[in-house]
Amino acid sequence: MSQSTKLSEDASKHPGFCSVYDALLESLFLKKKGISIPEHLSLSVEQLRKATWLASIVATGSSEALKNLANSYGALLFLNDPSNEVYRKACYILQSRTGNLLSSKHVPNIFSNGQYQSNFSTVLDFELSAKRSYLTQEFFDSTTATFTDFQRKLWDTLIAGHNTAISAPTSAGKSFIIQKYIVEMLLQKPSVAFYIVPTKALINQASSELKIALGESAHIYTTYRELEKFDKSVVFVLTPERCIKTLQDEMSKPPKIVFFDEIHNLEDASRGIVFENALYRMVTKWRNTQFMFAGPFIHNVADPIKKVAKIKLVEAATISSPVFQIKASITFKPREKIASYRLFSQTGKVIGGELKLKKSIYSKAKNNHGEAIAAFMDNIDKNDSCIVFSPSKSSAEKWANKIAPIVGMSNASITEGASQDIKDLLEYLADEIHPDYCLIKTLRLGVGFHHAGLPDIARMEIEELYTNNHIKNLVCTSTLIQGVNLPADKLIVINPKVGATALTQFEFMNLIGRAGRASTNLYGEVYCLDIIDEEWASGRITDNKQKTIRPSVVSALEDNFERIYQLVDKERSHIVEVENGEKLYPTVSYIRQLHAADSAHYQRILESAQIPDKYRDAIAKKLAPVSLSLSIPSELLQRNPYIDPLLQDKLYKLIVAEPLEDWITKKFAVSRKSKGGVDSSDEPTFYSQFESIAQKLNDVFNIEHEINSNRWGSYISIRRLVYDAYYWMAGKSHRYFIERILNEAVGEDEQEDSKVDSAARFVTDHISRNITFIMVKYFSLWSDIVSHTLTEEQKEENAYSLSLPAMIELGSFDPKVLELMSLGINRSIALRLRKMIPSEVVDLEEWVKRAPLRGLPLLFSRYLKRSGYRT
Repeated sequence: MSQSTKLSEDASKHPGFCSVYDALLESLFLKKKGISIPEHLSLSVEQLRKATWLASIVATGSSEALKNLANSYGALLFLNDPSNEVYRKACYILQSRTGNLLSSKHVPNIFSNGQYQSNFSTVLDFELSAKRSYLTQEFFDSTTATFTDFQRKLWDTLIAGHNTAISAPTSAGKSFIIQKYIVEMLLQKPSVAFYIVPTKALINQASSELKIALGESAHIYTTYRELEKFDKSVVFVLTPERCIKTLQDEMSKPPKIVFFDEIHNLEDASRGIVFENALYRMVTKWRNTQFMFAGPFIHNVADPIKKVAKIKLVEAATISSPVFQIKASITFKPREKIASYRLFSQTGKVIGGELKLKKSIYSKAKNNHGEAIAAFMDNIDKNDSCIVFSPSKSSAEKWANKIAPIVGMSNASITEGASQDIKDLLEYLADEIHPDYCLIKTLRLGVGFHHAGLPDIARMEIEELYTNNHIKNLVCTSTLIQGVNLPADKLIVINPKVGATALTQFEFMNLIGRAGRASTNLYGEVYCLDIIDEEWASGRITDNKQKTIRPSVVSALEDNFERIYQLVDKERSHIVEVENGEKLYPTVSYIRQLHAADSAHYQRILESAQIPDKYRDAIAKKLAPVSLSLSIPSELLQRNPYIDPLLQDKLYKLIVAEPLEDWITKKFAVSRKSKGGVDSSDEPTFYSQFESIAQKLNDVFNIEHEINSNRWGSYISIRRLVYDAYYWMAGKSHRYFIERILNEAVGEDEQEDSKVDSAARFVTDHISRNITFIMVKYFSLWSDIVSHTLTEEQKEENAYSLSLPAMIELGSFDPKVLELMSLGINRSIALRLRKMIPSEVVDLEEWVKRAPLRGLPLLFSRYLKRSGYRT
C-alpha cells in the first residue's frame, strides 16, 4: 500500500471524520421524517471543518470505496445546510476529486452556462476546471455531457474499439454511455448495430430511446429482417430468441456493434441456454464486430463470457454510484406505536434509534404486508417518488389497492396536465382489459403497479407517468431486477422474494440499487421492513459481496455430471420421470444438440466445465451413436438449438414422409366454422389445418405438458391453445379473452373485481408465455423443416403459411400490422393504424412519420411521438 493510500485509509477511520459523518447521516434521516434533531447530533463549526479536511484526504484514495465515502460526505454536508456557501463549495470540491461531477447539478450556484459562478482559489480554480474539462464530452451531434470518472474510462475504452465487459451498479450510468456510444458511431458512418435485451418488455424501452436519439439517421427494428437496401444506419433491438434468424442470414452488412445487456442472464435456469447460444454464435460469426456486455455487481465479469466464446475482452468494472443511499431497517414491535431503526453507515457503524408511528404496525407486518406498507408510508414524506417491491403480480395489485387511499387522498402531484395523461390511460385500460380492472382504481389516486402481466403499452405508459412524476408511487415485481429503468427516491422492501423463493443476494443488491435518481437527487433511501424476532434486513444490507456468474450449461454440467451422463442418450419421456429430470432435460437436450450440430462449441462447453475427464469422455461416447442416428440435417438443428434433436428428428421424418398438404395451411386465414372447421366448399379451412398441425406438433413434443407443468388453474389443452392463438392473430384485444374467462366463471365464489384481476393476469401470462413463446418455438421449427423440403417456387407460393411463427408471436394475420410492429410500434396501435393506411402505401415507416392521425386516441399519438415516429 502506498503512503498516500494509507493516509486516505487512516483518514477514513479517524474518529473526527466518522463521528461527524454518522451524525450527518442520522440527522438527514430524521429530518426527512419531520423529527427535530436531538442535541447529541449537533455539530460545531470546528467539528465540521476538521471532518471536511479529513474527507478531502479520503477523496484522494485510490479505491472506489474511499471515493464513495468522500463523495457521500460532501452530499451530507451540503444537505445539512443547503444555504451555506462554504458547504456547497466543499461538496463540489469533493465531487470533483472523486470523479462525480454528474451530481454537481444538484449543488446550486456553483457552475452553470459553462462558467463557474464564483472563485475558489487560484490553485483550486485550476484543479476544478481541469477536472471538469476532462469529464466533459462533446458528441458528434454537438451535444455535451459531463461524465463520471468511470464513464470517462468506459467511453475511452469503447472509442478505442475494444470488446468490453462491463460491471457497474444500476445508477452508474453504463446504459447511458453504451447508448451514446452506439448513437455516436452510427451518426458518424451508416452502420448496423444489435442491441440484445433479456425480455420483450425491454425491447420497447431500448428501441424508443434509440429511435429518439438517432431520428431520421437510422431504422430501428424489433424483429430481424434481411437488409435488402442499406440507405442509412440500422439498429436491431432483439431478445436472444429473436436473434435466431439473424444467425441464419449471411448479412451483406455485418454489424459494427453488438451489445448484450443484463449479461448475468447467462446463468438463468430457464433462459440461460438461449443467451449462451446467441452470444457464442454471434461472436463466432462476426469476428470483426465490436462486442459489449453489461451487468451489475459481477465479479470478473469477463470470465463467464470467455467460457462461452473465444473473445478478447477489456473489463470495465466499478462499484461507484453518482448517488449515495440511506439504507435503513425498520423493525416493528407488538402493540407499540414505536419502531426501531438501524442505519447502515459507510463508515461501518450501525446507528440505532426509535421512530414514533401514527399507529401500531406490528400485527399488519406479521399478517398483511400490504396494510403494513400502507401504514408505514403514512409516516414518511409523500412528496418523493417511491417504489414498493412485491414478490408477485397478485400481491402487487393488492398492495397498490391498500396504499392508494393512504398516499393518494392527499396526493397533490396530479396536476391537470398529468391527469389528462392518466385519463387517457384509464380509457385504454377499460377498453383493452376491463372497466373494473384494479389498475384503473389505483391510478385515479395516483398509485400504479408494474409487472409482466400488464399489456406492453400499459406497462410503458406506467413507466412514463412515473418517470415524469405524474404518479409518484409504484408497486413493482421482479421486473425491477430484470433491467427495467425505474429508479426511485425511496424503495420499500418487506418481503424479499420472487413468489415463494427468496431473492439471491445478487438479486437483492440489484433491487436496492434502484433507490436514488441521479437526475433528481443526491441520494436515495432504502427501507427494509421487518418485525422483532424475525429480522432479516441487517444481513442482506451489509452483504456487499459481488456475484460470480456461471453459465447455466456449464454450471448444470459441473453440478450434475453423473446424472447427465446417465440421461444423455435417453428419450424425453424417460428423463422427465426420474428425480430432477424435468430440470435437467433442457441441458441434456442442448448438449446432444451441440454434439450433433456444432462440435466445436460442444468441445468448448465440455472443456470449460470442471468435470472429471472420464465423465467428459463417457458423455461423448454415449452421444456418438445418438448423433449418427439422426436424419435431420445439421443446419436445421442449428436453427433450433433449444429443442431436443431426437424430437426434431422425429418431426422431420414425419414431415418428409407425409404429403405436403398435410403440413401446410391454406394461403390465407378465413373465419373459424363451428362444425369441423370447414368452409362452404367442404375443403379444410385455415383454422382446421392450423389446429391439425398444432395437434401433430403436440403429439411429438407434448406441448400440453410443457404449458401445464408448474402452474395452477384449469388445464390448457392444445385445442384451447389453438383457439386462443387464432383469435390473438385475428387481432383480438386482451379484453376479448378476459371476458371469455369471466363468462366461463359465472357463479363461482369470488368478488367480481377479483375475478377481473385474476383473469387479466392469466390472459397476459397465457399470451406471453404459452402463445408467443412456447407455441412460437415449435411453429418456428415446423416452418424451418417444411421450408427445407420445398423448392424456391413452393416457398414463395406458401410464404404466408410459413410466416405463421411471426403471426403468432406478434399477434396478427395482417402483413402490414406485422410490418408496423417490426418497427417497434405497439400491437394495439399497429392494429388501429392499419385501418388508416391507404391501399397505395408501400413504405409504412415513412407513412407513420407523416400520416394525419386524426381520430387516433391521444395516448397512441403520444406514444408515437415519444418513440420518435412523430415530431
